[in-house]
Amino acid sequence: MSVDLSTLKNISPPLRNAILISVVSLLTSLAVIFLGVLPARARLYAARSEIAGLKITVSNVQSEVAGTTQQKAKTAAAAAERDAFIASGVIEPLLGSFAMRGKSLLDPIAQQTGFTVNGVKELPFIPLQVPSPAPLQLYGRQPVEFTGQGSYTQITAFVSCTEAALPLVSLSSITILSQPQTPESHKAIITFEWPVKGEKRSKP
Repeated sequence: MSVDLSTLKNISPPLRNAILISVVSLLTSLAVIFLGVLPARARLYAARSEIAGLKITVSNVQSEVAGTTQQKAKTAAAAAERDAFIASGVIEPLLGSFAMRGKSLLDPIAQQTGFTVNGVKELPFIPLQVPSPAPLQLYGRQPVEFTGQGSYTQITAFVSCTEAALPLVSLSSITILSQPQTPESHKAIITFEWPVKGEKRSKP
């Protein structure tokens, strides 16, 4: 497209000025659009995308925080259950004697089953093999020997009820001796092992 300069010269000055102003305005508008509006729109779209991504990140973080709180609650409940379980099975000396403590725990079971406990003896402590790395609180096994009398039914009930009531207690040995003078009642030597707290190590 060509423009005849003679034609422009024939146009009156006011009209020529108006055309010039229109052309300059058009060029200025195009410059504003390409140099200002379009880059700003691109930055706006980029900002919107970034905000959407940040919202997703915040939502994920909030979900993780909520999950952490729930996990802490579950961990605390499990720790409380573990501590109660250990407390019910790990014995401590009564009047300086593990045998007396064992007797105090098993006397109610003996009365319930009809087994008569005549004597209790504390046997040597059995240390456990220390794992690697060694825990701060060490544990061991404490055998306690019970001597008593009862029928076969009473003896077996005494053992089974003890294991049911104290899950951490284990039967170490049992000897049943028949008594000719009392054929329905037998002498029983029963050894149970309890977990006990041993040496407590200092933190390295």
